[in-house]
Amino acid sequence: MPQAARRSLALTAAEGILANLLLGTLFIWSVLRNPLLELFPAWSEGMLSLIFGIHNLFTCAGIFLGGLISARLSTRKVFALFGVLVFLGLGGFMLLPTDHPGVSYAMAFILFCFFAAFGIGLGISAVQSTTIPWFPRRAGMISGALYMALGTSSVLLAALAGVLLPSVGVQRTMLVFGLIVLAVTVLILLDRRSILSPPLQAVQPVAESGVEQPSFRPAQMLRSPMFWTLLIWNISLRTAGLVLLDHAASMAVAYGGTALAAMLISPANGLGSFSVGTAMDRLGIRKIMALAAGLMLLAGLMLLAGDQLNTFPLLLAGLLLGGLAYGGSSSSYSASVKNLFGPKYYTQNFGISNIAMGCAALIESLSGFLLDLGGGSYTGVILMVAALTLPALLCAWRARTVMRKV
Repeated sequence: MPQAARRSLALTAAEGILANLLLGTLFIWSVLRNPLLELFPAWSEGMLSLIFGIHNLFTCAGIFLGGLISARLSTRKVFALFGVLVFLGLGGFMLLPTDHPGVSYAMAFILFCFFAAFGIGLGISAVQSTTIPWFPRRAGMISGALYMALGTSSVLLAALAGVLLPSVGVQRTMLVFGLIVLAVTVLILLDRRSILSPPLQAVQPVAESGVEQPSFRPAQMLRSPMFWTLLIWNISLRTAGLVLLDHAASMAVAYGGTALAAMLISPANGLGSFSVGTAMDRLGIRKIMALAAGLMLLAGLMLLAGDQLNTFPLLLAGLLLGGLAYGGSSSSYSASVKNLFGPKYYTQNFGISNIAMGCAALIESLSGFLLDLGGGSYTGVILMVAALTLPALLCAWRARTVMRKV
């Protein structure tokens, strides 16, 4: 490969990772739950879980729409829209009237889900779908690096939230996050050499073998049994991971730990994204499906042991293992869609494949109501995580047959 092409690829990877550092903003919801409940005592755990669950549905819608409008709007315009919507969604929390909890909840739902989450979906579409196809032989590795940046950003922002919350409160903390996203978005857009610029978009990814990879149109992909096997597998593991992300901080406190320690689930998520994604390039998606499902099952068993013995170290180990499995399933899923169905229609196929995120969001929203029904006990939530691994294990076994039909 020519030296200039290598530099372009390196720049593409670096800028994709940098842009992805903005996309972990919404994962700090776990840290914000308790401060929001203190500010609005009339709200419940179930109401907060509903917002967290539905925000993933809107993120999915943003990714899907980003794929649809990619033929009409440049990536730079989509990315600019992402920055504006996320700023409005997070900064708008400053307007919540504390003396009207019902109105505030409706506003929080609209701001966090429609504006912020929808904007994040557009950002994911702009960054992921334009970066991964540039690396035909290392799609798992670059996908893992992007998701690792996503997990790392959530840890950094959670640490920042821990500093800001005691001094400025939850509403101003949300405003600061919105301003950070807006500022970095503007900086990236001002760099004419960035991944979003036309000169880089004009470079077409070419397979190292020189042979054009067959590509499936969205309708062809939807007729593939392997797509549906992958989809159900990812929904199962993604839902389990979202349950853990939603409740990690409050769960840790309930078992004698700290919220900040529980947020180590995010770097574990990032480590899983990169290590499992890289392993997929060598092992293939079928073996990775079994590995990720097995890790999540072990995580569920460790969480159950921590719950029954009321031991935080066991619980923390389960959270970290679950983070590894969740991260690995996310990065390998995105890369496998490109590997199995080709790069030509990847932007559209990527958007369609992320209906997994929306389905997982709807299922995950039940976890908060399980917590309410259990009177604050996390046993039901942990059992939900363990049960969700069963469809994933079945799909991993089924993939041995359907892979031949792709």
